Amino acid sequence: MEQFIMNNCKIANELRKYRDLTGCVNRAVLSDDQKNYVEYVITRELSYMDMVTANAVYSLWRSGEGENGFRAETIGQIMAGDMDRRLRPEKQDEIEARLQRLAGTELYILADHDQQAMQEVYEGAFLPLTWEAGRSRLRFRFREGGQMPLYQYAEERNQLIRIPVSLLRDDETLGQARLNNNDRTLLLRHYLLQELEIVRYPGNRIDEREVRLLKRDEAGNEYGLLWVLGLAGEGKSPSVEAKRAQQTVDQLLDNWRKSGYVTQEQYQPLPEEKGYGVLLLNGDNTEKKRNKKRKK
Repeated sequence: MEQFIMNNCKIANELRKYRDLTGCVNRAVLSDDQKNYVEYVITRELSYMDMVTANAVYSLWRSGEGENGFRAETIGQIMAGDMDRRLRPEKQDEIEARLQRLAGTELYILADHDQQAMQEVYEGAFLPLTWEAGRSRLRFRFREGGQMPLYQYAEERNQLIRIPVSLLRDDETLGQARLNNNDRTLLLRHYLLQELEIVRYPGNRIDEREVRLLKRDEAGNEYGLLWVLGLAGEGKSPSVEAKRAQQTVDQLLDNWRKSGYVTQEQYQPLPEEKGYGVLLLNGDNTEKKRNKKRKK
């Protein structure tokens, strides 16, 4: 596999970020016009790791390499960008359970109001998978004729991000540090890559994107990146977890700088008083704004 595909539609981003989306009809506004929206129903709460897993399954499906079935380990390898990686038995158990849970989750989308849509309704299992017992592990298959409603919706609106699989792993031949690919590293890697691709997208109007690890609303509820990624569990010190995550963020960005994917001008670490994290910058747009100021 050469490409990893991320779903960047508004529904996907809400499913990653928010909780309490089940048992009701959700409305996602698509522009400044409040009449331009999409409605959806999801039967199970999803985590950020669930969404990364779904991206990996879709990437495998689109590559055509999963036609004869696949195991949970394959999905873990795709998520890590390393098809030679071997997963511990407990990690394989975890991914098997997640795939089964996603296959048992239903999604219904009533497509964009106030816009012409190619198909008005997208519905079905979140992942159209079946499975059978193998010698030691479950073997998963794509259900014949099955579709992935969230990805079908995003496909038809050109809201998928494609990145080289090589960005998901560290390359010591490029001088990159080899990071421990635990859940914290994997989740931060996927999150930052998606944000960087959004900021760097040619022609967009985004000059910068602030990613804060710790962030509270007016009521004091935490909703920073640690919470979004599920890394701020009960009993954990937020400040300690944020410092650990910040080290990983710094290492990831430094590795990507060494490969030429980003430059030092395209990111700035955030200080402790801002909740740690990073400010991602669109280097081209920032330079254009500087040039305009000079001309004035």
